[in-house]
Amino acid sequence: MPQQRPPYGFSDFALTASAAGVRTALAEVLALTDFRFIGIWRFQGGRANAAVHYDRLQPEVLAAEEVAETATYCCYVKQSGAPFKTAHALVDERLTTHPAREAVAAYVGVPVMDSQGTIIGTLCHYDLQPRDVRQVDTALMLMIASYLTLNDLVPPYPG
Repeated sequence: MPQQRPPYGFSDFALTASAAGVRTALAEVLALTDFRFIGIWRFQGGRANAAVHYDRLQPEVLAAEEVAETATYCCYVKQSGAPFKTAHALVDERLTTHPAREAVAAYVGVPVMDSQGTIIGTLCHYDLQPRDVRQVDTALMLMIASYLTLNDLVPPYPG
């Protein structure tokens, strides 16, 4: 029986991460979608910040603003241990009281763990405009998150 191929993009990600770095590889993954941002967000002391940040409109910007962990949709990934998606936060009933709903309209995030299996952050696509979350290959994101952990490529909390 032939072996099933991994989702499109994983081998490209791994090769680019090895040759040019994680941020460049994530920019390539972002290019598979029309989302504006991709990042590896880390948690620390109730805060969240992007350890890796890529903005397709401003690729020279290397950092995002630190925020309360509960002010990100990443908190849902951390709480559930599973991917979280919203295509349009303003019409998503799960987010009626979330502080980011008027700023961050679309989000797809998966857990990033340490070597002991503790969720230490997320790998996520996000945008200020509503987006079709079906365009994001969640299986690919999960593979990338696992690869980052297994290869000790998850950067520390910024600062």
